[in-house]
Amino acid sequence: MSSSISRRDLFKFGGLTAAGALGAGALASCSSPKAASEKPAAAAETDWRTKPEPITDIAETIDCDLVVVGAGNAGLMGAMTAQEKGFNVIVLEKGGDVAMAREAVGAIGSRHSVGHEIDHAKLMNHAKKVQSGDVNMALYKTWMDKSGEFMDWLEDLEAPKGMSFPFEFHAPEGEDCYYPPMCTNPVMGEYMPEGPQLGAYTHLKVMRDLFLEAGGKIEFNTPAQQLVQDSNGAVAGVIAKDNNNKYKQYNAAKGVIVCTGGYGANKEMLQDLCPDAYNYCTSTAATTEEGDGIRMALWAGAHLEEGGGAMVWNRGVVTDNEEVGPELGNPLYLPASQPFLRVNVRGERIMNEDSTYPEIYAMGTRQPKGFTWQVFDGTYWEDIQRFDTCGCSRLTPAPNGGAFNADVYDLQPLTREHLESFWMAPRLEEGNLKKCDTLEELAKTMFPDADDQKTFLATVERYNKMMTEGDTDFGKEAFRCSTVDTAPFYAIRTSGNFLVTLHGIVTDTESRALDDNGDPIPGLYVCGNDQGGFYPHNYPSEFTGINCGRSGAFARIAAKHACGIE
Repeated sequence: MSSSISRRDLFKFGGLTAAGALGAGALASCSSPKAASEKPAAAAETDWRTKPEPITDIAETIDCDLVVVGAGNAGLMGAMTAQEKGFNVIVLEKGGDVAMAREAVGAIGSRHSVGHEIDHAKLMNHAKKVQSGDVNMALYKTWMDKSGEFMDWLEDLEAPKGMSFPFEFHAPEGEDCYYPPMCTNPVMGEYMPEGPQLGAYTHLKVMRDLFLEAGGKIEFNTPAQQLVQDSNGAVAGVIAKDNNNKYKQYNAAKGVIVCTGGYGANKEMLQDLCPDAYNYCTSTAATTEEGDGIRMALWAGAHLEEGGGAMVWNRGVVTDNEEVGPELGNPLYLPASQPFLRVNVRGERIMNEDSTYPEIYAMGTRQPKGFTWQVFDGTYWEDIQRFDTCGCSRLTPAPNGGAFNADVYDLQPLTREHLESFWMAPRLEEGNLKKCDTLEELAKTMFPDADDQKTFLATVERYNKMMTEGDTDFGKEAFRCSTVDTAPFYAIRTSGNFLVTLHGIVTDTESRALDDNGDPIPGLYVCGNDQGGFYPHNYPSEFTGINCGRSGAFARIAAKHACGIE
């Protein structure tokens, strides 16, 4: 991380890297914040789909076997797969370094999963339901069949460099809980269940170094502009722009793998394809993902998946001005993903709070002003321990130590003291987290209208009764229930923090981009968040690490197919 940017700066911008914070210029280019009373504007007519004129003023031509566009969780895995087998690989990266690694890598069937096997049919059927049936099940099956090999390969490469690969297998024993054991959390050095995990988020830098040691080449600050196609339409290379604004053509004898991270930082594409994700967030983690790969593939004849989906945390703080819009750069509030009481701006309870982050966010967008209040009381730490949430919402160590317990924003252990000092104290100081000695006082702080105050107090009274006798309104499981009856009392408004887009170019199980007829475009492979088929509408939050895992697994599949590697 850059020493010139504090952790709190990174936390405020919603990004996880110094590059993400420095990329705030992408936010500044957005329009002024949308007032809370405004309705989301209809998508304007756009021309991002229009194929540009071919670039002809080429200053230099470079030949290689394989070009990978994007040095991230997909790109480096595909690049190393080919490079270690003796192929000449060049990676083009628009940023100044490799992307930030995810701390969670989802894989099925790795050596760590022995004794924690998954029912494949159950997982695929769950994925199908989450996507209302609109999902490519062949891709899921391929990921389940091949991701374990990918995970073991990654460990074999990086363990000699000091990386540990703890496997997350803990799941709570709730009737409605489904957390299949599939997540590995690479860390540098020894894994410590109680934290801190200061070596997390490092495995891509390790892979970068391994790739360079193997003879690979990474062209940083070199954004790809167009794909090169031969007279038959086969993709034969990439044209990119270097630091001197000169165009270079990289000819790729074996093909091109495109994995540039989706289009989360492209306002035009977001408002056209995914307007809700844009209009109801209050911060964004997307800074450089401008849809470069998707647009280039589309111009080359690839088919873009129908619809538009994004992964959005329900952790974006809404301030007292009640404005929403990702360009606001509001701070995040990690405990917002806990299943505490949720009410709207009328003081009405709206849902079973034992829901995933995108579900809580989505419910909020359907409420007046596009956000909800989270309400809890002075027993919150005892409640959080009982909730025993998993994945990225976990705030306490797993009973068996088999789940990652480090704050994903500053890598410190999530003790009560840390939660209060790092997450609650700043929000209290700025006034966004409300704290009162009585419920009546809290009601007046939350709602200017007296009728809404009365509604809220009645809601809490009914809620407390159901939390002890059974949730007959929305059916929240008992171990995820908590009353609001012990001072002090807290409330905070939250909406979305934009993470990534989810849908993209349609591919086959070899990661080959398909055209409008469903035929593969020779030489073109699409992976990571540029690849469609996995979750065009909703991220399956119960599948911890699946996005990073499928990105790496399919990039490895693509490199093997392109180079003829067994």
